[in-house]
Amino acid sequence: MKTKLSRFHKVLIQLLLCSLPLSSLWSQIRKDEPSSSDPVYESEKLDFRYLPPYNMRDKTGRSAANLEDQAKALHIKSRAELLLSMSSGPDDKAAGWHSLTIVAYPRDAYGDLDDVRAEAKMNDWVGGSPASASVPARQVLISDQPFLVSVFAVQQGSVMKGAVVFTTIRKGKLLSFAFAANSPERLKELTDTMKSVQFF
Repeated sequence: MKTKLSRFHKVLIQLLLCSLPLSSLWSQIRKDEPSSSDPVYESEKLDFRYLPPYNMRDKTGRSAANLEDQAKALHIKSRAELLLSMSSGPDDKAAGWHSLTIVAYPRDAYGDLDDVRAEAKMNDWVGGSPASASVPARQVLISDQPFLVSVFAVQQGSVMKGAVVFTTIRKGKLLSFAFAANSPERLKELTDTMKSVQFF
């Protein structure tokens, strides 16, 4: 298990240190408009467009209902907005399992923190916990929008899960794109979809 853990961490670190610096160039690359057949997600409220991976199941409605139920059980008002939740299937222990989540949360919820610390808090909340972070968070630029990116690795039984969370501040909201997978190769494929994000 130690070999698997170190390999997973090594690939996650390579993902963050090698792939993500390219994201500073993404804002300079001409963006092609998605074709009408592409499964585009668009938020008019936060003025962005995103092209999710293919062959994933949309579970936004069910996940949003679960989030609301949890908040009611805790007797709190949920301020989180689940914008999109997708996964490859219900078995999150399968070798090829992967998921993506887009969530927004009021920036003023962390009013005592500066922007970078607020983004880091959001990353920890969405990605797991600070203890599961593989490497220090770093800032990147995507479509002229600054993001704080965190990489996480969590052992769940016999399965090692990796996650990468991108968080930015947009129109008074902390906006997070979270990707999780049971293989580093699949996780890299997911994070590559951030190249499709366009803000307008």
